[in-house]
This record gives sequence, structure tokens and C-alpha cells, in this order.
Amino acid sequence: MKDFLTQHSLGVLIAVPRGSPTPSLLVALGTKTNEWPFTYPEVERLQNIAELMDNILTHSRLSAQAALQAKMEHLAMMSRGLAHDLKNLITPVSSFLIHTDGRYEPGSSEEEVHAAARNSVRVMTDYVREALFFSERLAPKLEPIDLNSVLKAVRDVAATRAAARTIAIETNSEVREPVVADGVLLQRLLGNLVGNAISASAPGTAVEISARTLKSGWLRLQVADRGTGIAPEHLGRIFDPYFTTKEFGDEVRGFGLGFTICQKITNLHGGTIEVHSELGSGTRVTVDLPAIPPARGLLPTPPCLALP
Repeated sequence: MKDFLTQHSLGVLIAVPRGSPTPSLLVALGTKTNEWPFTYPEVERLQNIAELMDNILTHSRLSAQAALQAKMEHLAMMSRGLAHDLKNLITPVSSFLIHTDGRYEPGSSEEEVHAAARNSVRVMTDYVREALFFSERLAPKLEPIDLNSVLKAVRDVAATRAAARTIAIETNSEVREPVVADGVLLQRLLGNLVGNAISASAPGTAVEISARTLKSGWLRLQVADRGTGIAPEHLGRIFDPYFTTKEFGDEVRGFGLGFTICQKITNLHGGTIEVHSELGSGTRVTVDLPAIPPARGLLPTPPCLALP
């Protein structure tokens, strides 16, 4: 530790909890102006201050988490009711369209209207499916899984859509050991992110999916594209349910639940999700998941706060 402090010109390094290899708070101070070492009483006072700061930050995180959970519960309840009502309305229309499929002359105005109606029902069905998933109280099935199999499944599902736009999907995984996660939910999370990346990418570019294990033991997943990017004024709202910047129209407009669902799945695993984007340069989404997901209600230590 002494060599580490000298190498980085530090006078003292305070960890909370004291001596923990994965602290929730790390405070580094430079050397004194008189270049004297910190005394034991000074270090103890700094430790007490750091522990007080950690308590305040933990309380703040818990309060923010509780507020977000309450907001999501309210929106989920609304989404659940709306989705069930729409599902009941769509069912007879969908049944009629299936029953009358092939009845009209190809190329006729009736056939065109029929096709448009089928497409509208498909879009509404997709919305209902997304809304119900968002509103569900999910209990992840955490077990050792082969992450590379999940990455392959995500790539295979997205391959046709990507190929239609001449977009390559590249995977780069340094993870060789099994990871503890819900494989189905993880595939849903990455599938949403890859789908967003494909939508934002220009023909001839690539979408990259990467995975590696951090020194802290956390798993880092990233999906990056070199597409249009997200405007700075929109970055703060991308996790809000039903917020979308996509244009109107059945073929291009989104439901505004993709990032919200990704955040929900990440939270269920006790992880964090961050989005870095620049207009005209692309977007990179980083998902960090703990090696061992915490028990419900506990906050894991983010990898950025762990000792190197």
C-alpha cells in the first residue's frame, strides 16, 4: 500500500467499510503541504468523516431507489390495465382478419386495406406484449449460465434484420466461466439494446456486443454502434416509460419501453446501466452486473468504487 500511495502521490487512502477489498466509498487525499505524513488521529477523523459521507450517500441511493420503484409501480399498474383492455379489443379484430385472409383479390383496394389492418393489429399486439412485460412483477431465475450462448442467441435473432440493412453484428467476449444470471432476461436485455443499435445505425456500419469480467468481479456488457446518437437533452429521459424520439408511423415509431425494460432487468440483477452518446458519432450502452446478484433490497458495490 505504501508503494501505491507513493506512486500516485497520495497521502492517505480511506476505505468504507474499513479494510474492505470492495468498499462502497473510497476517499483519496494527496500529501500535506508540509509533506509530513498523516498522523493516526488525523486518519481516524478522516475515517469517521468518510463513514458519515457513506451513510448519507447510501440513504440518498435508497431514497432514490424507493422513489423510482414507487413511480414504476404506478406506471406499471396503468400499463397493465391499458394492455389488458387493448388485448380484449384486439382479439376479435385479429380473429376476423385471420378468418378473412385470402378472401380478397390480390392488388385490390380491399386487399390493401386488409393488409394495412393486419399490420396495425401486429403493431398493437407488439405494444401489448411490451406493456405487459414492463408491468409484470418478475422474479429472475438466477443460475449459472453460459454467457457466450446468450450472446450467440442475441446475434442470431438480430442477424436477419441487420443483414437487410447491411449492418454487421460483431461479438467480442472475454468471459469463459459461467455467470450467475437469468439467461432469458439477459437475452431480452441485450436483444433490446442490439435492436436499438440497428435502428440507429447507417448501412455498412457495425454493431458491437462485448463482454468482460472486471477486476472487481463484476460482469460488464456493452453494446455500441456508430449511428445517429442521442441528443443531450434526451439522454436524461431515455429510461422514462413511453418516452421515445422516434418518428411517428407504424414502421419506425417505438413504444418507448425498450430502455425502461432494460433498466428493469438490470435492476433485478442488482446492476447498473449507463448510456454514453454523441450526436453523429454513435451510442454505447454499458451494463454492469455483480458476479453474485445481491439479496432483494440490498445495494451491491458498483465496480467504479471497488479497489483496483
